[in-house]
Amino acid sequence: MVNFSHLNIFIGTGVATINELSKDIPFDALGFLLSAEFIRQQIPDSHVFLLIADQHAWLANKLSENGAKKIADRQEKIFSRLILKLKISNWHIFKASELFPQAEPDSYENLETRDVFHFFQNHNSGIKVGWKFADKNGLHQTDEAHFDQSLNFDIKSIFTKPGVTLDLSKSFESPYICTNPSKRVLLSKNENVDAKLRSGLISETQHQAVQNQLKRITILFEQVIGPLPAKTPVAKKVQLIIDKIFHS
Repeated sequence: MVNFSHLNIFIGTGVATINELSKDIPFDALGFLLSAEFIRQQIPDSHVFLLIADQHAWLANKLSENGAKKIADRQEKIFSRLILKLKISNWHIFKASELFPQAEPDSYENLETRDVFHFFQNHNSGIKVGWKFADKNGLHQTDEAHFDQSLNFDIKSIFTKPGVTLDLSKSFESPYICTNPSKRVLLSKNENVDAKLRSGLISETQHQAVQNQLKRITILFEQVIGPLPAKTPVAKKVQLIIDKIFHS
């Protein structure tokens, strides 16, 4: 059940995997953020609190602090632009390193528990939007589902799908992390969606999986933001969204 005294939404984005920094921001991140916006629009006067979990990369995963800060800055810049250009209201962006400047090395789980509880306690965020992907054995080892099961306060978790890549060796990835920019459609002003989808050798099955993912995001975009031209191919719709964010 939803805690009706905590109707704001919490959403967090990371900047790294366990052993590698993100190299760019995938288009899937838009779908992830729009999932939170969809929920916000159903709850009058609610707000979304977005935390960029930058310090987790060096405090928990021992990766480059400077590198993590660079991708966090890029996320903040692009997400802020997205909010502005799509005329989304009641969104607030924070970085963990600025919110908790005295934090010391700890496990990723402990840092994430700290994050969620902060927004639950201080910003009435009782709904958490995350993502999940189970492996072939049904185990949740690299997403947020395993973590959310350990939260011991009254917060409702809602999960979206992972990102889908053009890389046959890694078909799924976090919706906001990209370790191989040549194999993801990017949330970037220079992205050519049609060229990206046509580049490289890829199975028809995986190509269709990416197309289906992009279609889901465009449908969500039309529900939350507004209509796109009818009878337009999915790749063209994605390009129109990117152009609206970066070139309008």
